[in-house]
Amino acid sequence: MELHTFRLGGETYSLSRTMVEQSVRHAEPRAIDKHYVVVNRRKYPPKQVVSAATGKPVVSFTTMEANRVLKKLGFELGMSTESQPRIFTESETLFEAYLNASGLINHSFEKAIEGTSARPDYTLWFEGREIAFEVKEFHATAEDFRLGSGGYDPYGPIRQKIDDGRSKFRDLKDHCCCLVLYNREKPLVDLSWEFIYGALLGNIAVRMPFDPVRGLLPDQSETGFFGGGGKGIRYAKGTPPTPLEPQNRTISALLVLEQMGVGRRRFDIALTRRKAELGRRLTLDEHLEEIEKARGTERDVSLSQLRVVVCENPYARISLPRELFRGPYDERYGLDETTRNCIVRLYAGEQINQLDSQEGPEQSPIQRLIDEDSRRKRKLATRDEPAGQV
Repeated sequence: MELHTFRLGGETYSLSRTMVEQSVRHAEPRAIDKHYVVVNRRKYPPKQVVSAATGKPVVSFTTMEANRVLKKLGFELGMSTESQPRIFTESETLFEAYLNASGLINHSFEKAIEGTSARPDYTLWFEGREIAFEVKEFHATAEDFRLGSGGYDPYGPIRQKIDDGRSKFRDLKDHCCCLVLYNREKPLVDLSWEFIYGALLGNIAVRMPFDPVRGLLPDQSETGFFGGGGKGIRYAKGTPPTPLEPQNRTISALLVLEQMGVGRRRFDIALTRRKAELGRRLTLDEHLEEIEKARGTERDVSLSQLRVVVCENPYARISLPRELFRGPYDERYGLDETTRNCIVRLYAGEQINQLDSQEGPEQSPIQRLIDEDSRRKRKLATRDEPAGQV
């Protein structure tokens, strides 16, 4: 496997032909404008391939630079003479399906915004205002399945998408702009609302009071807070990091697009009730019998529901209207309007409320670290409010 070293956007990279082929093994080709490269017998835009292989955003280098790299690695390059039909990604297809199913049909795809060079993935007219959406999805790569060990950063992939969205929204400061995230198949990417806010406002941590005289933890509740590293706040250097002012305020909200496993949740509720009736755990045969009985019913574990979870940016320059995305399975999180120092669930569709009432509050790993009252109210206290807050 011969490695070639080259410079791209001021940085040095080493790649082989095999590494490039593996990087797009699971990726669907995006629309070809003019130039293309043949990888694994499929035609791709050169910038898509180089971005996948290096992790560098497509907006940070040119097509000519990408062609130079791919030519050096021995790939076949060409120029398209025919207009190509637009190839939609899975996330774009699902987001458009969600908009149509929600009655939000007044939307356009890659529409040019007057007075700017921006062409967001989608624009939606709602109550006299134009809202821009950039749709990003997470793909698995060969690297995700290699054996090994190391640290796990739940925020890194999300923060990279926030950076990508910021570049797309650079000329749209007077628009309401939303970043839509969809995890197609990438392992270790968790788009739960806690991790979305951790990526935006800072790493989630827990403050625990300590009595140094007795060497004991006082009988007081822990407090969850956001530390440094968030893409929505600029921090001063130092330990601990000091919040200075909000940034990336053009992003009004982050939307998580997902296929919610409603059948699985209903099945788990029924299984819990069955265990309570028996007063014991089910045997394997009994468990399999319950799965068979659930087939074709609302408890069928294969049933899913397309939905959106809205995570408002508390420091956004322009807010996303709260009348949007209020379907029966949708949720919305944002700043507590009473205390203005914690993130709470602002909305839950009727079907979500029904599921919650049957199974009790969700117990996520992060929620177990904060006190019982906070878990029950589904809130997470912030650490300090930076200067210039909304």
